[in-house]
Amino acid sequence: MSRAFVKENQDQQNYLEWQKLLRDREELLRILEKKKRYLEEDPAAENIPVEKRREMISKFDDEAAEVRRLLEEMLAETGKP
Repeated sequence: MSRAFVKENQDQQNYLEWQKLLRDREELLRILEKKKRYLEEDPAAENIPVEKRREMISKFDDEAAEVRRLLEEMLAETGKP
């Protein structure tokens, strides 16, 4: 195989892995935001002790902020919107 073909194949594989990581992180962010909304808005969440809910919301906020940071880094490194 020519080196150009191998390089092109590797570039394509890297791009596919990048896309999968991007989708996974976007999905994780959606899940974290959904969990937070549940704790803040769903009447069923009132069964959870207030302090425990605050801790969980804080944890979800922190995790979501980290995922957003990672997404921003990924997009900035590639120059993609």
